[in-house]
Amino acid sequence: MRRITLVQVGIGTVGGAVVEQVLANRERWRGLGLTIEIGALVGRRGALVGREGGALPDGILRAAVEGRRSGRPFADLAGADSEIVPPEEALERIAVAGPAVLLDAGAGEETASLDLRALEVGAGVVLSNKAPLAMPAENPTTAALWGAAGPTGWLRYEATCSAGLPVMSTLRGLLDTVDEVLEIQGALSGTLGAIFSDVAAGQPFSTAVRSAKERGYTEPDPRDDLSGLDVARKALILARTMGRQADLSEIAVESLVPEDLRGVSVETFLEKVGDLDAAMAERATAAKAEGGSLKYVATVTPEGPLAVGVRAIPATGVLGALQGPENVVSIRTRRYDAYPLTVSGPGAGAAVTAAGMLADVLALANGPLAAQAAAIPAEEDGL
Repeated sequence: MRRITLVQVGIGTVGGAVVEQVLANRERWRGLGLTIEIGALVGRRGALVGREGGALPDGILRAAVEGRRSGRPFADLAGADSEIVPPEEALERIAVAGPAVLLDAGAGEETASLDLRALEVGAGVVLSNKAPLAMPAENPTTAALWGAAGPTGWLRYEATCSAGLPVMSTLRGLLDTVDEVLEIQGALSGTLGAIFSDVAAGQPFSTAVRSAKERGYTEPDPRDDLSGLDVARKALILARTMGRQADLSEIAVESLVPEDLRGVSVETFLEKVGDLDAAMAERATAAKAEGGSLKYVATVTPEGPLAVGVRAIPATGVLGALQGPENVVSIRTRRYDAYPLTVSGPGAGAAVTAAGMLADVLALANGPLAAQAAAIPAEEDGL
């Protein structure tokens, strides 16, 4: 029996789902010869770890998830069985004791240094957080992270694009078998997919935005989705996976947030977003007249333009058939030219994103970490 200890960064919607799935699936993984446990939870106030080392007790893990949902910081759970320490200290404690994987379900670039430290101390890294892989190429941390992201590397990032859909692994399989990617087109935002499905059905753009927010599809501030930055980061990660040395500044991004509404409150934005209705309705009508509909699409090529924005897409194509928060990625290669390879399905959601991250953990456990993992004596493993 081999043991892998996880360091979970971020205990929000996705991080909480990771914890729940680990607790629910441990017995199945034991049947595969793996004991997977959570050794630390990392948040803004530090890392929660067991005082005696090893796995955090199940009760603390469940309380952390429930507390986060109710607004209670999990750091408040520190007590007789656990304590708060700096994240780097928690990581190093766990990594020195045996095979470890850091899961970054955070948001923003702040976690990049911890991701890098994990690699330096011999731990694997799994990302759903896109920002660390989308930092400027000249940044040494960016270079180090991408240096570990190859087919046999210690960093995996399936869940950075389209949640748990096998987009990155499919692309990697094509590249590893020496196919040549000609173009990738994708509807990579479940939020924008839902909005433009409503627009195609005749709803005003502003109504579609408000509805998406009410249904929980958008970030608390819908401008975080409408700016196009999230899709641009995904497009950049796809481009870099193909080997293209590109930066965010090279991507033509169509923002759906007018400049005069970028600095106002969320409430004011939602009141004023109706100013866009007429122009968007005109574009939607023109697209429909040509047998198509509007979609927010990313276009990635090996050498040509990199762009994300609203396009009129023929209804007969795979992107045109997109409905609701579904994601669709179409990969055209030398082998898949006339009929591009397509990956589609739910591109958002805590459960599928967490499952994508844990699939990467299992890949690392059976790959780079396999030689590192020492057998656990039966009596220690509770068998």
